[in-house]
Amino acid sequence: MIRKERTRLPTGQARAAAQSLAFAPFAFWGAIAMRDQGLLDALERAGAEGLSEEGLVEASGLSAYAVSVLTDFALDIGLIERNGERLALAALGSVLLNDELTRVNMDFTRDFAYHGMARLPEALAEERPAGLAHFGPWATLYEGLAELKDPAAKSWFRFDQFFSERAFEALVPRIFDRQPSHVVDVGANTGNLAARVLRFDPDVKLTLVDLPDVLALAHQRLSDEGFADRVKLHPAQLLDPALELPAEADAMVMSQLLACFSEPEIVSILNRAVAAMGPETRLYIIELFPDVQVHEAARYSLNAISLYFTAMATGNSRFYRRDQLLPLLDQAGLALESEHEHIGEGHTLLVCRRQD
Repeated sequence: MIRKERTRLPTGQARAAAQSLAFAPFAFWGAIAMRDQGLLDALERAGAEGLSEEGLVEASGLSAYAVSVLTDFALDIGLIERNGERLALAALGSVLLNDELTRVNMDFTRDFAYHGMARLPEALAEERPAGLAHFGPWATLYEGLAELKDPAAKSWFRFDQFFSERAFEALVPRIFDRQPSHVVDVGANTGNLAARVLRFDPDVKLTLVDLPDVLALAHQRLSDEGFADRVKLHPAQLLDPALELPAEADAMVMSQLLACFSEPEIVSILNRAVAAMGPETRLYIIELFPDVQVHEAARYSLNAISLYFTAMATGNSRFYRRDQLLPLLDQAGLALESEHEHIGEGHTLLVCRRQD
């Protein structure tokens, strides 16, 4: 008889990390309560001296019981520190309270992603966004964006725009290096990039490509800013392989679009872009590559968000690694002319032309 070696117990550090994962939802909701019930703010205002539990009861309006259970756990997860009989804000608690990126991500998780993510196993097995049923009967999130209600809608759009806005600041001047007169924005979303393009050059014309309901939001926004006479709408379901993209543009832009599709769908969309491009047209692709990030926290966040794409957005898309996406450009008949890393919030800009 062959005797198997006894499996070694995990180290104490690994077991502690495992408990953090087991109770991660408790930590999330406890941190949200500390932030939104005013405890972190009260401790920040108290400075290094901190507050007693009684002081936090008075500042927050919560009961002594509520403050006690929250602060005991907040000490364990590093949000606060104990100085004798008083409690003070720790560095992690300060970031949670004041860092805009952290607030955007936590609100997105709380208001939009949290409950639907529980259906991740189903989404992985079926490659459909099973968790999206929490909000509506849509096949993909993008079909239901115009119908999404607050607070989910507010937190989702803020999350989506937080990352893209910083990339647009760097992208728009690069587009106009070639002085385009007609720009096609494929996946225009609510028109944030379009507005920047139209403000940058008072003569440029713009065609927006997206789902009809999403385009309605973008058109209203651009009309309110006085741009309606320079904008054309091209309603489109990009998943339809028969769909043609607008031709004869000087520039086409796909900003954080390709992450919303599977690899075969990306090739299909890019094939149609190539068919619409002339020899002088340039395609500007903005994406977030997890493997090109400077900070580990950024890579961690992007890989986590890929699971949101699986469970709640499309069921079959993700933030692709650079080595996953670049071969798709070649398959579609595109040549990579230049590449610019670390613009915006860790974005990469790929400037492409039609292959000779």
